[in-house]
Amino acid sequence: MQLSKRHFLLAAGALVGTAVLLNVASAPADEARPYLVLDAPTPPPGPVEVIEFFWYSCPHCYHFEPALRDWVVRQGDGIVFRRVPVGMRVQQLPQQRMYYVMQALEMGEPASAALFRQIHEGQQHLDTEAALAGFAAKAGIAPQRFQAAWRSAAVQRQVDAATRLHTSMQVASVPAVVIGGRYLTSPAMLSATMPMWNQTAAMGHAATLRTMDTLLARARQDRVAQ
Repeated sequence: MQLSKRHFLLAAGALVGTAVLLNVASAPADEARPYLVLDAPTPPPGPVEVIEFFWYSCPHCYHFEPALRDWVVRQGDGIVFRRVPVGMRVQQLPQQRMYYVMQALEMGEPASAALFRQIHEGQQHLDTEAALAGFAAKAGIAPQRFQAAWRSAAVQRQVDAATRLHTSMQVASVPAVVIGGRYLTSPAMLSATMPMWNQTAAMGHAATLRTMDTLLARARQDRVAQ
């Protein structure tokens, strides 16, 4: 199913189970509340913003993709969906930058999806500037254009903004979803509340989406009560 640019900026996904940890401790989760409430102001009226924080090399992000994509489609115009790449470890920084380089070069969603596939299905690392330049070259991007985008001030500003955002929103593992700027949840948090025996990725994905439904409804109620 084709997504509009407004709703789906990048293909990504996640396996439930062990989170891909960043440089802070995992967010606490308990059976009663497998999410965090962030200290944030109530956003203005309108579609609720939903942000997924991800990392290209994260297998959990890659495998959560189909379930997340379907959920985004079901929401229609009720949400504005975007993805934000994390860069809290040195090895994450090239791929974080590459997300915005691909936007600057107008490579589009297919290129982003291809990057995910080559990493996870093609077993290619693609986690250095040189490797990513090679990926872009195969997509028809001249080396000079790639280097100009890679080193541009505009891309650097986007990278800096992404880092500030995932830091301020207390993102501790990927994938993580923030709804309405206030509610943070993740497959790892849901997985921690489920029995370890007979747990499957599909079960964890379904539980995560149910929690996202609840948090989306709560974000909308917050706006009404403002």
